[in-house]
Amino acid sequence: MADHGTMHAPRSRPAGATRSPAVGTLLADHARAGHWPGAVYAFGPPGPEPRWIDAVGDVSLEPRREPARVDALYDVASLTKPLVTAAVLLVLAERGEIDPERPLHDLLPEMRGYAGRTPSFVDLLSHRAGVPAWAPLWALCRGREDVVAAIAALPPAGPAGETVTYSCPSAILAGIALERHAGTSLGVLFDRLVREPLGLGPGEAIPGPVPGELRPLVAPTERGRRRERELAEAWARERGVSLPTDGPVPGPDEPLRGDVHDGNAAHLGGFAGNAGLFATARAVFRVASALALPGVLAGDELLRLCREPLARGDGEVRTLGFRHAAAENAPGAALGPRAFGHEGFTGTAAWIDPDRPLVVVLLANRVHPRWTDAPVQAWRREVFGVAARVADGRDR
Repeated sequence: MADHGTMHAPRSRPAGATRSPAVGTLLADHARAGHWPGAVYAFGPPGPEPRWIDAVGDVSLEPRREPARVDALYDVASLTKPLVTAAVLLVLAERGEIDPERPLHDLLPEMRGYAGRTPSFVDLLSHRAGVPAWAPLWALCRGREDVVAAIAALPPAGPAGETVTYSCPSAILAGIALERHAGTSLGVLFDRLVREPLGLGPGEAIPGPVPGELRPLVAPTERGRRRERELAEAWARERGVSLPTDGPVPGPDEPLRGDVHDGNAAHLGGFAGNAGLFATARAVFRVASALALPGVLAGDELLRLCREPLARGDGEVRTLGFRHAAAENAPGAALGPRAFGHEGFTGTAAWIDPDRPLVVVLLANRVHPRWTDAPVQAWRREVFGVAARVADGRDR
């Protein structure tokens, strides 16, 4: 692989922000090793702008090599869960429109009594509703009009409130419940309640699919969603069923660029409660900061739901929309014992240490041009540890 230096887009770096040679060198080493094409990092105390930010390596390898850039849009994958779904919920709860702990009998009647009790938003977004981890919903339903019924037909993973199962369908349900409450799409809610109030431009955080004119800024992901097809085929074999040959998975035999990598979100129009947000590192930093600072999107009483454990089990410790540092293999444990954050399958991560305080964002398209099994959490933990030392003044 060609040598990777630290590449950046000075016109896109926020005023007052600088680079971290220690973090940049580490990320460049990972790029040289083929762990990801490149990455953008952004970190610093919670606020509107990161103190350190830079782009390293390449943003694209196929069909051509392109240098990394600070203003690249990444498919943040499951970071959509906290940055969109949980954030929208908290704003509506702060306004008194929604009680996050109230069972969703009216908004999700199809889920009434599921796994022993009708879930609340807190149940769904802390992964304690008993909903299975995953299913190829693109093979089980026509689209948004019947996806809730398709999820309700899935056998529960265990009793609600007693089983902690990281669940993409749970986040999809939460997003649909928000849409039913507001009478508009989750993307519109995100724009109105989160992106615009935080002063982010429409090209910095985009509910997918990304408009054509902005697609050159997108970090491409996997060729043809091949990994999801493999997972779906294993799922089908276990159940003795067949998968459709058409639909969003595997997708075109070329790297995705501006279309969500997640097949279920693609089937639901390109954006759902579990995945579909495309964002810059600066935008992720700003939204994550707003979930760390009381009074920006919501008050401290509601933000406590994001910080403090709500569900424990099977090695996981979950808060509203986030993981907690006490979870097994949590990369944010390198920041501190009370850190909370999330990761995305495509290679993204954002974690918050409320004690320093510090927000660390790492956006890498590690599934480009293809997914490989790798110790990604260990790599993230290493990066977060270096970022913490830089923030503490023990490195630069």
